[in-house]
Amino acid sequence: MEPTSVILRRFYTEVWENLRYNSIADYFQPDLTGNILIQERAVDPKEVREWMQILDALVRDKKVTFLHCIDDGMWCSAFLKISCVSRATDKPVTAYQQILCRQKDGFISESYPQFDLLRFFEQLDQLPEDIDALLMSGTVLR
Repeated sequence: MEPTSVILRRFYTEVWENLRYNSIADYFQPDLTGNILIQERAVDPKEVREWMQILDALVRDKKVTFLHCIDDGMWCSAFLKISCVSRATDKPVTAYQQILCRQKDGFISESYPQFDLLRFFEQLDQLPEDIDALLMSGTVLR
């Protein structure tokens, strides 16, 4: 059995970096109704294509780097750096993602990504600089 991190790395290369959206289904277990750890937080593979299209409308030239990865064969936890370029400004953008996923029979059967959306949209100039500090101080964005 291939380690989960190998499957995950291949997924990020093929789908995120090489924009092969038609291969998304090749990475996910066809029936994800089994024993899911956190039902409301698990990724539905149908949503991956939508998320990628939104992301690609905002940035280009995505490069995913695995900064740290722990893999026990079935479960994998990884900390990723996503380097890209803003389509609107041509400025470099760096985002971070943590992901916990499980595989079954060579397919991702559970996936729980956490993407740093605040910092990402801040770098795209869609949120004010130091947005996290502003929000923690009680600032209301309107």
